[in-house]
Amino acid sequence: MVELITAFSKLYFKYALFYIFLLLLGRGFVLLMQKTLYKTLDIPNEIFSIKSNIIYPLIGLIFLGNLLIIFNFFIPLKSLFVFAFFIIFLFINFFNLEIKNMNLKNVDLDKILFYFVIPSLLIISSSTTNFHYDAGYYHLNHQNWLRESNLILGMVNIFWPFGMSSINEYISSFFWFDSSFILLHFLTLYFIHFLFLFISYNILKNKNINLKAASFFLLIYALLDNFGLSGGRNGFPFIQGVGKQDIAVGVLFCFVSLIILNSIKQKFINLLDFSLLTLVVFFIFELKVSGVIIFFLYFVFCYFIIKNKIFKFTNLLYAQIPTILFGIVWTIKSYLTTGCIIFPLNLTCVNSFSWYLTDSTKAYEEISTVSSLAYMEYFKERGLTFSNWFNDFFFSSTYPDLAIFYRSVYLNFLYCLLIIYVIKIFFFKKESSDTFFNLIISVFLISSFLYLLFFGPIPRYAMGTMLTFIAIFGFYSKSEKIKINKFVAYFLIFVSVGLVPRANSYVEFIINKTIAVSDPRIETLYEEVQIHENWIQPHKGDRCWINLRCTMHRENIIISEDSFFKVAYRIKQ
Repeated sequence: MVELITAFSKLYFKYALFYIFLLLLGRGFVLLMQKTLYKTLDIPNEIFSIKSNIIYPLIGLIFLGNLLIIFNFFIPLKSLFVFAFFIIFLFINFFNLEIKNMNLKNVDLDKILFYFVIPSLLIISSSTTNFHYDAGYYHLNHQNWLRESNLILGMVNIFWPFGMSSINEYISSFFWFDSSFILLHFLTLYFIHFLFLFISYNILKNKNINLKAASFFLLIYALLDNFGLSGGRNGFPFIQGVGKQDIAVGVLFCFVSLIILNSIKQKFINLLDFSLLTLVVFFIFELKVSGVIIFFLYFVFCYFIIKNKIFKFTNLLYAQIPTILFGIVWTIKSYLTTGCIIFPLNLTCVNSFSWYLTDSTKAYEEISTVSSLAYMEYFKERGLTFSNWFNDFFFSSTYPDLAIFYRSVYLNFLYCLLIIYVIKIFFFKKESSDTFFNLIISVFLISSFLYLLFFGPIPRYAMGTMLTFIAIFGFYSKSEKIKINKFVAYFLIFVSVGLVPRANSYVEFIINKTIAVSDPRIETLYEEVQIHENWIQPHKGDRCWINLRCTMHRENIIISEDSFFKVAYRIKQ
């Protein structure tokens, strides 16, 4: 028992430090924005109608990732300067430090739930969660390049998936502190933690009935994830393998959608909230290009702000200054490393770089859509119909296990949609909305569905859209018919969070008291095969892990170091 408590305490302590670091980083950045943009040092009590302490870690991640991109233009990210800068930056919090008397009245059940119970349950997954396949394929090796070198022109020539990598690689490369690499797992856990904080706060504390109802439906959706076909997976966020960012994109897509829709319904948002919202919207795109559909709702919101004179157009532009600056840096970085403004969108690859292989991106674009089982390939191909795609996606004989999984997830989702609609009728009074609001929701949901269909409808890409579909019911709910007892809410939250890690995680943690993620730097992961003078490949498989001499390209690669920026050339045979 002592060993079990010790193992748990170490894990929780690491997560707590990780969370506090992000919280202070985010709070410091908000203070910096307040001082530079709005000439005040006031710290907001709420952001997006939610307690600001819940939002700060998210803002901290956004600030961390974008500043790391800027640093990497000039220095490798393993530099001591990078670490020292962020530690020193934390001291900005002292310019507006709120010290409250610590007493039992300040430590309520909600705080215990938010910051101890929820993360404690989630970190149990550390006992069984290991690296995602793609982590060994390209994520970790890209992170290693970022740590070992400043920006490389034509980096996509070293291995083309490096062009697909996101701001998540920059953030992850910063957290290579622990030899267990557990902090990379905590990145995924943070977004699930954030989702449950959002849900729990709205149910327990928020007086906004729409957000409260939406969160209640999401909580029921989380519970239903454990029941149904093939074990019950219905599209709710799960403990994904270390290295992937799909959970982050799905959670933030839903979160931003709800905040924008709520602001439209309330007909109000303040300038600071709008500045931060713009940053989160752009962060979704930085995490994964496929998250671009969120811009549709964002631009509708901008139109709504101007039309209703919430604030002036000049104020709207002024509020976007941080995002515009980060956006310029992101675009330059993408262009210099891939030759494309947006990779792998071939039509944006207009350049005269000596290292760029003409039309090479077109092949990568096709690989991306084919691997995502997108309808686009069927739509463009003569003789193929929607029926062909439907059968290949849901009833494939080539990949029968995947077809069964996709079928069960989407059927479970539809069942959940029906069940939650019935619960809505039973628990909440109906609220009607104006035509414009209904039109926004309808067009947004249809656009999101069609975008997924054409560019990648596999469930892990559809997570954000499915969460939003469920939560939308909250905007058609008013006062409760049946009051939700607070202790019933505590119980439902506890159970839904506790069921996110699978049963084997609890068993493994109790028995072995260890974590599954290991340090790939000290393990021999494969037998090397020399393919060129300076390059090797694995004897079997296609995962290079963190070997900078490894690539899955067949052509020889030459990295020129004659200038400040290294240049990668891929030589055609």
